[in-house]
Amino acid sequence: MRSRLLAGGLLLASAYIAWLAISFTLIARLLQAAIGLSLVYVGYLAWRGWQVMRDSIHGPSSSDSVPTTVERPWVTVVVPASDEEGVIGAVVSDLTLQDYRSDEGARFDVVVVDDGSSDATAAVAEARAAAAPGLVSVVRREPDGAPRTKGAVLAWVQPHVRGEILCVIDADARVAPDFLSRAMAAWRRDAPAAALQVQRRASNRQSGWLAGAQDEEQLMDMASQCGRWATDGTAELRGNGMFVRADALQAVGGWSTDALTEDLELSTRLTAHGQRVTLAPEVAVNEQAVQSAAPLWRQRMRWAEGSLRRLIELGPGLVANRRLPLGRRVDFVLFVGEFLIPPLFATSIVASLITIPMPTPADWTVPATLALGYGLGTYLLALAGLAANGGGPLPVLGRSVRGALFLSHWLLIVPSALVRIALGPPTTHFERTPRTGDRQSLDR
Repeated sequence: MRSRLLAGGLLLASAYIAWLAISFTLIARLLQAAIGLSLVYVGYLAWRGWQVMRDSIHGPSSSDSVPTTVERPWVTVVVPASDEEGVIGAVVSDLTLQDYRSDEGARFDVVVVDDGSSDATAAVAEARAAAAPGLVSVVRREPDGAPRTKGAVLAWVQPHVRGEILCVIDADARVAPDFLSRAMAAWRRDAPAAALQVQRRASNRQSGWLAGAQDEEQLMDMASQCGRWATDGTAELRGNGMFVRADALQAVGGWSTDALTEDLELSTRLTAHGQRVTLAPEVAVNEQAVQSAAPLWRQRMRWAEGSLRRLIELGPGLVANRRLPLGRRVDFVLFVGEFLIPPLFATSIVASLITIPMPTPADWTVPATLALGYGLGTYLLALAGLAANGGGPLPVLGRSVRGALFLSHWLLIVPSALVRIALGPPTTHFERTPRTGDRQSLDR
């Protein structure tokens, strides 16, 4: 009920502010000035994020200089999989080839969770695991009425996790043989951090405009995250390719079984407990980007609803927590601010259309400024991420434009998610994103 009321209240407040802004010049200019100031802040984050990404990606590889005699904490890699027979074999093979070892042998194990699959997911995983006896185990979670979320799967598998570090990899992921070694080496830059997130990339980014734009979105997101981390802000986990210390996870109460976005929900709880997430932009986990509009909309609605719910439920307590550094609380408030532009934009469009037959015309510069400000902000972040990753100036500029255009869909997604939270039934399950199922196209 609290989520419904706050989501509804945010929509009504956005509508009221939008109406004032299109009706009164002073309000419009104040809102536009606020957008201008937010662009300055986003530009600063982009610059800091570019610096961190550039130094991490193009600097010396710290993993190359780490001898096998150096202590390596044990890592358990968990791969949740539900009806993933078309892709699970490739990621299991990748994980069996990991070079994260000491003189005594492997310092990791892999647990594949067959989450009630009706296909040959378990059989394919076991067949690939046979190449590395004792390294991979396949366990089945029966569909017995338990919550159908990724967080519920991760909570269920905890008794099977033996590592000091838990790594979560999606079933469609592809990783290089040095993935674990480089991730753990990158963690040494910020050793006290409770968790680490690597760079997500689209493995099928060359397949079309939509997949390529999602790849740019991931680089943009990492630039934003690195900027927040560099300013001692509240960087976050991103689901695929996330690492969490087992003791830190236990200290904050484990995985939420009903969260739609368990990664964001855990990130916020870690921050509220004084912990932080660090980043490894030089280490990549490849995943399949969505290649059609309808599945993309469903995926983004889940992401938006999950993120908004955790902000509504956990955000006020985090901001009010005086034990946290002021900078982290301010960063969190500024981050929440990015969720205010889409409902303001949507309601200002509706309000402006309503005023068309009225004697006093609406100030259409208000929705135009909101859209332009959002687009410029995402462009700066995309430019930072792409430039840090490398490439010629013209391709980087062009891809940044594509990334910014693609990210404009959040102007519709966020208000739609707020309407769903306020008026619709609560979403209680994780809807699997479609895969291509073409294993040959994923082989490197």
